[in-house]
Amino acid sequence: MNTFGKIMLLVASLLIPIMLLYGYSNQVSVNVVRDTIEAGNKNRLAFFMSQMEMMIDQLTKYSVTASRDYSIKEYLDGRNRDSRLVQMQRRNRIVEMLNMQIATSAWNNQIILYVLDSKEILSTDYSVQYDEAYVRNPQFKSWSHRSAVTFGITQTFFSRIKESDIPNLLVEVRFTDDNLRNMLNLLKQGGEHEPFMYRAGAEPIISYMANRTLVDRIAERLDRAELSSQGGSLTVRLKDGAYIVNYVRSDSLGWFLVDIVPLQSVFAPIVTSRNLFYASIALLTALSLLVTLLLYRNVQRPIRMLIRGVQRIKDGQYSARLQRQSNNEFDFLFRSFNEMAGQIGDLIEKVYKETLRSKEATLKQLQSQINPHFLYNCLFYIKNMSNLGDKDAVSAMALNLGEYYRYSTRLEKPTASLAEEMKLVENYLTIQTMRMQRFHYEIDIPEEMLSLEIPRLLVQPLVENAVVHGVENSSRYGLITITGTQEDGLRRIVVEDNGPGLPPERIAELQRKVALPKDEETGFGLWNTHQRLVHMYGGRSGLYFARSASGGLRAEMVWEERRETP
Repeated sequence: MNTFGKIMLLVASLLIPIMLLYGYSNQVSVNVVRDTIEAGNKNRLAFFMSQMEMMIDQLTKYSVTASRDYSIKEYLDGRNRDSRLVQMQRRNRIVEMLNMQIATSAWNNQIILYVLDSKEILSTDYSVQYDEAYVRNPQFKSWSHRSAVTFGITQTFFSRIKESDIPNLLVEVRFTDDNLRNMLNLLKQGGEHEPFMYRAGAEPIISYMANRTLVDRIAERLDRAELSSQGGSLTVRLKDGAYIVNYVRSDSLGWFLVDIVPLQSVFAPIVTSRNLFYASIALLTALSLLVTLLLYRNVQRPIRMLIRGVQRIKDGQYSARLQRQSNNEFDFLFRSFNEMAGQIGDLIEKVYKETLRSKEATLKQLQSQINPHFLYNCLFYIKNMSNLGDKDAVSAMALNLGEYYRYSTRLEKPTASLAEEMKLVENYLTIQTMRMQRFHYEIDIPEEMLSLEIPRLLVQPLVENAVVHGVENSSRYGLITITGTQEDGLRRIVVEDNGPGLPPERIAELQRKVALPKDEETGFGLWNTHQRLVHMYGGRSGLYFARSASGGLRAEMVWEERRETP
């Protein structure tokens, strides 16, 4: 990882824990605020519900008190005894008593007395009709919600019918939904609440300033939920936001008092604080990126340029130079690097020229070692042929030896074409066949290789080794093949014989010896050829030995074509 990446990692390691800690702290704050608000709303709803229960209980007690009034008993006892005028006066007193009972309550209510035996109704509302089915219906013994005509107006109300202490007398108490709406208005004041009365399957009772659409949508969600009779709260998510819904159940009515609180209004300060924090983090991140980019521009890029420059020097591009940057601390480093690169280039050039001179001297020394060695072999052959009286062989050897020295003593040009080298090899093999007359040779060099320039007397030692150690040491008729190939950037001359060859360990030892400094046990020819190839061409160039397909020795001369021949 480079310096720029490390700085970015450092910035991330500083900001990420801060964001995680703040996120955790913010979530804890939200949960605490939510729990506090839910507890406050539950307490407020419980207080409101206790007031409503107290009013309902008060209305129930008023109805019982009214039914026990002496005037009612007096009226019922005098129906068959007293005159109609007296009964009318008693009836009016009952109505006045009922009005007084109604007036003492803060709620708008009605008290209705049902006389079962005479099917008579005593009430302040003269529009009430006696309904036997309604009066005898047992479900109206507890609080129920229904609609009816009251004072000529259709209203919805809660009602309950109770038996009186007086026989054949039932008492019904009613209070309209307006009473609850007024209380809901009081509950709604001073906050973004939306209270309403709810019961599954019934129309919600809402305040006069209620958001009817929101109440209906929440009521639909409540229809699908199971509400606890002990009260509770739940979170409802709608398209326009999330809401906390608190509810408490009325033991008297069986309805739920529900309060809707939008989360957005509750958590607005926390959300604002959170947004400010994230904005600050974003600003810090942007500033950190800006600082990091400045560091990258003024530090990382110059360092990278230095690294590239050093890499180019390492790859041998000693002409590499760095462009100087003004008003920067790296200017001195760049200037020093350029001076160093120039000095290295000069030094490499001097060393290279000295190496070339040393190689040239070494090549001339190797070539001088080969020439006497070959001369000794030829003179020894002439002596033997002379002793045998073979004048033709002596003449042929002398002629070929003269051509050889005329070719090898042209030192003004240390290289020759492969065609010239193969001509020399062919002359040598002709002489050897004349001397031994028990082997023949085959030469197969591609036409495009004959024009290649190679050092003089490079192939002849391989052919001589095949003749001396392959053909002469074998009792069978000898065969020497010389082939040439070039592929994959390498050029090869392969000399093979069908002689006795060498075991694998001797071949490995021979391969090792030609690569080591010269000793007395290693022959001049092969060692010199290998050393000349390595010095001249480098890389994979050199001699490689193996067992031939015919059982003899395979000597392969390899040199790379990418290197120029001096």
